[in-house]
Amino acid sequence: MKILSKKPKKVSSRGFSAFPKSPLKLTLMYSLPFALIFISLLTALILWEKKSRERDLVIELKETARAYFEQILIARLWNANHGGVYVEVTNKTQPNPYLRDDPERDIVSIGGRRYTKINPAYMTRQISEIAYQKGRYKFHITSLEPLNPANKADVWETTQLSLFKADKKEESYEVIKDSAGTRFRYMAPLLMERACFQCHRKYGYKLGDVRGGISVDIPIEMRMSAQIVQTKRSLVAFGIIGAATLFFIVAITWLFSRMVARSVEREMENERLKTAIQLSGAAAHELRQPMTTIIGFSELLGNKVSKGEAARQELEIIVQQCHRMDDIIKKMLSITRYKTKVYSEDTEIFDLEIPPDKTDIKPE
Repeated sequence: MKILSKKPKKVSSRGFSAFPKSPLKLTLMYSLPFALIFISLLTALILWEKKSRERDLVIELKETARAYFEQILIARLWNANHGGVYVEVTNKTQPNPYLRDDPERDIVSIGGRRYTKINPAYMTRQISEIAYQKGRYKFHITSLEPLNPANKADVWETTQLSLFKADKKEESYEVIKDSAGTRFRYMAPLLMERACFQCHRKYGYKLGDVRGGISVDIPIEMRMSAQIVQTKRSLVAFGIIGAATLFFIVAITWLFSRMVARSVEREMENERLKTAIQLSGAAAHELRQPMTTIIGFSELLGNKVSKGEAARQELEIIVQQCHRMDDIIKKMLSITRYKTKVYSEDTEIFDLEIPPDKTDIKPE
């Protein structure tokens, strides 16, 4: 005999059973994706901040180097417009050997002081030496065909001069790390102007030609160190903000998960209660029929026994219905998985309706 009871909804029971009921699991399930996304965004923001600082430093150095270049270019132009300037001959300022063909290279004042002409190239070299001694920056006037060996271009300068001559660049700059340290190198071409022909006409240059260039070297180790310190501070700040944000997300998710877990538990309890009610109703319905049969045949059996008639058939029907009830109860137990309570070994069960004198219990 099958129990004709309604089965619980599979969707809700399986859905709740598959849904994590632990607040910790719920917290991980909800907060982990947000945490990963937040950490990714924070990492991207840190990298962007680092790159932005590096880019801003390069832009600042480029503008500084360009200002130095333009300043020395203006000084050279002023010198060239005046055909050179005369300064007194000293141990540091000797007559320029590359102006030996100039009859007015050296002059003597009425008072007997000796003066020598300083052209733009000589002036640039002396200014560069002073700047280098101060440790701030260094100029280097150079060319692919220098008259003065001291003006010979190095590898980097040679590359940039070639690009200038090919009209592929108007200026060049780069951060370089070598044995001399970390430095920012800037270079721009020197173009032939009308004032330059006083000294360079014989070399076949034309107006606007690239006759050389000036490179500017700026030591940036101190600036790089300061930037590293600022970057570390930013990392610490971002780390604190990130940790606080993650803690806030996890805390909120934990509270939300507890609420969800409790709600799920209540729903599951309601489902179990509904199932128990439906099962008890079905069991009552299924047990009522055999009980009615047993009661009816018991009365019939009593009548036959009182009349001395045979009642074998009625007994068989009663036994059959008892077996049927037992089968129903077994099926209920298999569904509910109910276990009989285990009594303690020292516990004794007796019928309270039996008179005390007929029990085995003795008063103390």
